[in-house]
Amino acid sequence: MNFTLARLVLNPEVFSKTASTGRNYSSYLLFTPHSQKRKFSAFALNTERETFDGQSGEEVLVVVGGGAAGIYGAVRAKTVAPKLNILVIEKGKPLSKVKISGGGRCNVTNGHCADNKIFAGHYPRGHKEFRGSFFNVHGPLDTMSWFSDHGVELKTEDDGRVFPVSNSSSSVIDCLLSEAKCQGVSLQTGKVVTTASANAGGKFLLKVEKRTINLVESIEADYLLIASGSSKQGHSLAAQLGHSIVDPVPSLFTFKVVDSQLTELSGVMYCTF
Repeated sequence: MNFTLARLVLNPEVFSKTASTGRNYSSYLLFTPHSQKRKFSAFALNTERETFDGQSGEEVLVVVGGGAAGIYGAVRAKTVAPKLNILVIEKGKPLSKVKISGGGRCNVTNGHCADNKIFAGHYPRGHKEFRGSFFNVHGPLDTMSWFSDHGVELKTEDDGRVFPVSNSSSSVIDCLLSEAKCQGVSLQTGKVVTTASANAGGKFLLKVEKRTINLVESIEADYLLIASGSSKQGHSLAAQLGHSIVDPVPSLFTFKVVDSQLTELSGVMYCTF
């Protein structure tokens, strides 16, 4: 599990520049309808309610996807831009894939590959797609440092895989959710962002549907982070906003084999180098 944000990459360097120069962060978040600086009035987020109040307030970032990328991206954004209102919208249970990663232990990153370029080369097409500004400022060692600084003790096994000392993905999940709550990030689950467009006022207009009841909301946001992983939801939203989509390549998948003789081998991994 590495925090390279899916689809539209939220660049930590962008936030670092904002924090260090004291500039208005409205011109630095990656995905805005227009590049020029503007003042906006936006919805004020209320974590105690299911919907927004259309009040004039601080600027709003909506994060589509409550996985590792979305939660970490929200925390990072809030850390360097404290006045930014942030809402994470997740259709299922947040961090559900983190819970089962690494056989339930959560494989955080690789501790034997400090060179970001070499590390990226182990991913399909990673030698090209992962060599952007994000990977120049945030690699495996940065990921390890972040978790260590936030109370998750890590260990590196012989094959380079990094796990929490607790051998439980709950340590990572609790850390991310606790930090999000501490930073004031709002999280709504059971909802899906179905459409996205840029309105005449230079904001994003999002249509949000609740999965369990017939409820449709419209949310206006100044910034949008799509962190939906391999979900076609993210592809659709990006396409609606004028982006072209490169067909994804699988990097991790499973085989379903109907053979009772293999039952005892469940969970056993075999690595070749």
